[in-house]
Amino acid sequence: MKGATPVGLVILLYDLVIESLARAIHEIDAGNIEARTADLNHALAVIGELQRSLNFEVGGEVAKRLTDLYDVSRNKILEANIKSNKDIIERLSRVLCSVREAWQVVEQKNGGHPTAAPVQGAHRSSSIPAAPAQTDAEHSQLQWNA
Repeated sequence: MKGATPVGLVILLYDLVIESLARAIHEIDAGNIEARTADLNHALAVIGELQRSLNFEVGGEVAKRLTDLYDVSRNKILEANIKSNKDIIERLSRVLCSVREAWQVVEQKNGGHPTAAPVQGAHRSSSIPAAPAQTDAEHSQLQWNA
């Protein structure tokens, strides 16, 4: 991670969440409750780290939408764990992959070069594309019925 840009670190966190969700799906299929729970707890921890890095003063509406996404993500992970439901995890993973792709666009726009922002400022960039990060279609996908 040495030399990673702030946005690159955010992308790595998304990778960790998505990988944990994929492992949890595998563990559901294998019937391994303990490993499923560990993987989903790891995903929760990473989501918490992403949420803690938000700056609402600089990020404005994008930061609010991301915190909403993280709140819903946390709730869906807990629900999936209680119900041992891989469909919930798969849907969440697709949404997070889409947001990860938006962060990748930001990284490419910056040329993959470190910016003046500190590591904790990764979510604070005002150049985050609001539409790709959270389109209306993606937002409605997050409003699942229990």
